[in-house]
Amino acid sequence: MPRINIQQILIRILVLTLSLSTHEYAHARMAYHLGDDTAERQGRLTLNPTKHLDPLGALAFVIAGFGWARPVPVNPARFNRTKVKTMRRGMMYVALAGPVSNLIIAFIANLIYQIIRFILIALKVTANTGFAGMIDILFLILATFYASNISLALFNMLPIPPLDGSRVLGGFLSDRAYHKYMSIQQYSMLILFALIIFGGGIVGRIIGYAAIPIDYILRVPVESLFKALSKAVIG
Repeated sequence: MPRINIQQILIRILVLTLSLSTHEYAHARMAYHLGDDTAERQGRLTLNPTKHLDPLGALAFVIAGFGWARPVPVNPARFNRTKVKTMRRGMMYVALAGPVSNLIIAFIANLIYQIIRFILIALKVTANTGFAGMIDILFLILATFYASNISLALFNMLPIPPLDGSRVLGGFLSDRAYHKYMSIQQYSMLILFALIIFGGGIVGRIIGYAAIPIDYILRVPVESLFKALSKAVIG
């Protein structure tokens, strides 16, 4: 019988809570910026997790490593036309804000990791110190934030309604193609559950391959910078 790693589950819950809340807040903030205050009036322009988390999406995240939150209500008819030319283009911007926020979180998590690692090397802190256990947990939390937020961004960019990728793709389609494409939204939850239950491995591989260039862009330049700093300062 496989052992349940309580520590890993608690870290995933922490990452889930903060990451999905930020994701939905980013949607609400972009919509508000474009002139739609629907989310703000419903109390969704907040980082408060209780306003955003969806039980099924949260469970999917804990089990499969990717999931979703309660969609932020957006009324594209309220967009300011001086800021965005069409409603669909505005929805594309709102949709992109969520995954971009996750990539920003991943970047910050890696940056904090590299800063702490640089400080530890500079101070010559070894694994034998009394802080080793706490440092290991902190590094595990940061690594989980990094990997999970890249996965969240890529999962939400899948072109399946109501995921963000469908709104982004919709911004480039003709009106006729868009309405036909969005008609599958009534089956969206069935499609998502089928993907998670029967195609989780396939989705995981797709996300894994797509994460390679994202990882390179987010991690390698920062890592190289701190390696250069270590050589310059520490020798």
